[in-house]
Amino acid sequence: MRTTSSTHRLAEFDVVRAVTLLGVFTMNYLVQWNLEEVRDARGWAGIDGPKWAKSLLDPWQGPLATRFAATLSMLVGVGVSLLAARSVASGVSERIVADRWRLRRRGVLFILIGIFFDAVWPGEMLHFAGVFLIIAAWAITWNRGQLALAAVGVSALTAVQRIAVFHFVSPEESWGSWWSGAQLGGSGGRSIGTPRGFFSNILGWGGHPLLPWLSFVFVGMAIGKTDLSAASTKAKLIGLGVVAGVGGYGLSAAGKSVLSDRWDWAASTKPGGFGYVSPFSLGMPAYVLTTVGTSIAFMTIMMWAASRTAGSPITRILARAGKVTFTIYVLHGLVPWALGNWKVVGQSFGLTGSLTIAFGSWLFAMGFGAAIHRVFGIGPMEWLLRQMGGPAAPVGVNPEASGSEGPLRSGLPHMGTTE
Repeated sequence: MRTTSSTHRLAEFDVVRAVTLLGVFTMNYLVQWNLEEVRDARGWAGIDGPKWAKSLLDPWQGPLATRFAATLSMLVGVGVSLLAARSVASGVSERIVADRWRLRRRGVLFILIGIFFDAVWPGEMLHFAGVFLIIAAWAITWNRGQLALAAVGVSALTAVQRIAVFHFVSPEESWGSWWSGAQLGGSGGRSIGTPRGFFSNILGWGGHPLLPWLSFVFVGMAIGKTDLSAASTKAKLIGLGVVAGVGGYGLSAAGKSVLSDRWDWAASTKPGGFGYVSPFSLGMPAYVLTTVGTSIAFMTIMMWAASRTAGSPITRILARAGKVTFTIYVLHGLVPWALGNWKVVGQSFGLTGSLTIAFGSWLFAMGFGAAIHRVFGIGPMEWLLRQMGGPAAPVGVNPEASGSEGPLRSGLPHMGTTE
């Protein structure tokens, strides 16, 4: 049986998910396997390694900081649009409502798992993804223009909120308010298991807050509504990514040239790092533009490469592993926590050592994930997600024809999005 273009399209996204996890492993493990240095007074500067490499790979201030997590957030948006494509195209309100509730149930599951997982992996993004899904459920009928405007609106609201907190509320007042962050970033010293901690973390001061990360989700939803089977569409998206990236850096340069020293942070392309605020709590428009640009370009290039190498064993492995990214993501946090907590290994490996661990762990995870999918057809976390949210056939794929023999088959639930 021939594989439809929609099936190819979904499988390409699976490959993107798998490759994106390499960046997630890298940035997270740079911190996880150097906790002894990160936690002392020297912080990131105390880690062994060349200065240029440490600047490039700085998990908080470097050019790669948050880029891969932002791509995952964008992929969540893509998956939402793909999941709801059939019901939206039908125009039948009952089917649209059913998909909205499916997304909401999955969102609740992500939130619950994330709250518990945060105790093990404070940098997790699961509870953020859950809130993304719940909000995105209302937007599944929006067209690409409306989604783009929503992304711009979220970024603008972020700028207004940050300016209000940073310059019209004193640090002491902000620290004790609902808008305040924790010194360590993420959940830090404030539990997301409490209402106040959860909403403070979600709204602005966590690792992947709604302001401005919902912009990435809306952009992903808009991309999910395009026809990526055409090479011309991919080329346009790459061009759009380049324009957004260059525009973001141009906006930053222009802003810093006219703003005073007190206000030049408003033109920053970094995710955070302003004064007493936690590491990922800035997210001004220049940062959003550059991040959207690099994420779109990266995602589209990976999709193009996947389509050109569809018959390659490596691509097949990545496509299978990409279908169980939820399981892999949870394990990538649980395993280092267990090894460190049980004192099996130390946590001071330096730059080269932690990069080696990240790459080796990712390679193992890809093989392990592909094997799980090949043997069981679904990962344990994906199975739980399906039980909670229910299945949904991707648009353009016959739900009866689960045995497609095409070079890249469509997948199962991953990161709470499409199947």
